[in-house]
Amino acid sequence: MPRRSGRIALAALAVFVFASALYLPSLRNGFVWDDVPLVENPDIRTLDWPTVKRVFSTNYWQATEVTSGLYRPITALSLHADYQLHGSKPAGFHLTNVLINAAASALVFLVLLEMFSAFGMALIAALFFAAFPMHTENVAWVSGRTDLIATLFMLASLWCYAHWRNRGRPAALAGMLVCFGAALMGKEIAVVLPAVIAVAEMLPLQRERTRSSRLTGAMATGAMFVLAAFYFVLRHHVLGSAVSQFRRFTTGAVQAVALSFSVVAHYAYKLVFPFRLNAESDFPPPATFWNIHTLVGIAILGATCFALYRWRRHSAFVFGIAVIGLGLAPVLNILPVNQVLAERFLYFPSVGYSLLVALALVALRRRWRLSATIAFAFFLAACSARTVVRIFDWKDELTLFQKTVAVSGNNARARAALGNSLFDRERYDEALNEFRISVRLNPEYAPGWSGLARTEAKLGHVEQAHDDMLNATDLDPTNAGDLNSLGILEFQVKQYRDAAESFRRALALQPRHMHARFNLGLALYQQKDFEGAVREFTALEGKDTDFVNAYFFIAESESQLGHTNAAARAASQFLALHKTDDAMTSRAREISNQH
Repeated sequence: MPRRSGRIALAALAVFVFASALYLPSLRNGFVWDDVPLVENPDIRTLDWPTVKRVFSTNYWQATEVTSGLYRPITALSLHADYQLHGSKPAGFHLTNVLINAAASALVFLVLLEMFSAFGMALIAALFFAAFPMHTENVAWVSGRTDLIATLFMLASLWCYAHWRNRGRPAALAGMLVCFGAALMGKEIAVVLPAVIAVAEMLPLQRERTRSSRLTGAMATGAMFVLAAFYFVLRHHVLGSAVSQFRRFTTGAVQAVALSFSVVAHYAYKLVFPFRLNAESDFPPPATFWNIHTLVGIAILGATCFALYRWRRHSAFVFGIAVIGLGLAPVLNILPVNQVLAERFLYFPSVGYSLLVALALVALRRRWRLSATIAFAFFLAACSARTVVRIFDWKDELTLFQKTVAVSGNNARARAALGNSLFDRERYDEALNEFRISVRLNPEYAPGWSGLARTEAKLGHVEQAHDDMLNATDLDPTNAGDLNSLGILEFQVKQYRDAAESFRRALALQPRHMHARFNLGLALYQQKDFEGAVREFTALEGKDTDFVNAYFFIAESESQLGHTNAAARAASQFLALHKTDDAMTSRAREISNQH
């Protein structure tokens, strides 16, 4: 037994090292896409008890200008922890992703070995999982961590379950529930795990089952469903809704069903041929049910059902299909999600696919041992090479979205994302062109219009920018950032009353949107509502160095109200923080000296 344990530990370590080595180049990458609002915000800089309470009682994006129906507190806390360890250096955040993915890869080996007691099969599956190119979006992108954390804890829960099935230790069931709870707090996809366990309960694994064992297993599985139900209640309490409230991409039941089958076909292609990678893999929903992708999806479902019937007594095969099918269920747009298709959604389902690949290789090696081994070695090498090459595509936003547009030029999201990257590099004419293409491709895509508005404003076309931003807010009235931008444009043309209303709408959606609050204070100040201005600016005290000027406008407002002492205090606070000798400094000194 010690020799066998040592062999298992060595194999798990080898998988961990292999997975880590593949993704080490990502440590040279920066923050891209959603990383910026998630990581580069003041709220992430703390990790204390009030922070923990807030993270568990707000939505995942609460610290940013983005609103959503997402509840992922453990993932959010991991970002806070990274900041404590590494500051704002991207390498530290990327290292955490690399280590989580390596641990998940090692757990794939340990889970499959514990469940099916097939060392070679488990090792092959784990190595393939580690090298699978579709995982680059999860690992090389800091924001892809949600699936990493959820899958890590789901695998840990599965290992505890398998350990209980083989050894009958009740403590393992407690571990199964604890890990499942942690997975739910990582990402909502973990809700499928009780169904995966329910399938496993019906399978004959290594140990003969007694009636007592079956009853205990049924009770433990039931407890997981109860825990999942509690999670939905908690989500409803925190977010106001048990499920995410994303807009549907389809109209009518027929188109919705057609889209789900089309998504099945696309994911099957990505699993079988994981080399054509695309950060924006969305495709237009099929207009009718008689679409080639829909029909292929139906054929895949039929073939899968036949295969399940044919090999229904093969536990590993049934389990692999269950992991793929149940893992994909939440992202088939049966319930609306934020994207039609995304490579990162394949992270947990690919555990099942890796198992099927390993089963196929084991079967082939019985007849063509050397040939099958060499073929798999080449395939694994090809996957590893594609993974490493893809990592460098994520080094910065411009590179990523240039690559994305190259393979998905008719995707409005990709064009808008490239426009944002060009905008950030002050290449405004090029950015303008990308945003114009984006809204031409999809006139209903609000971020295309908001990006176009920002660029028009930067080029001095304020009236056009205002019209474009109105389009964006009409299409998506729940985006606090766009409402704030609309208010800024209204402020620039001295429509202070309209600007104040836009800022208030932004704050109604995102009460902790500090820039909107500062801007509201300015709009009220311009309307000579000095009491209102003081109220808004006072809420910003001590929040961030970006809002030092709030003290100046408090001083001016209090002075206008005749509150000399309060004006002098605010002026002194401004002078202590503002180090530039300019007109504001002179005016602050004047107010301070009036006391």
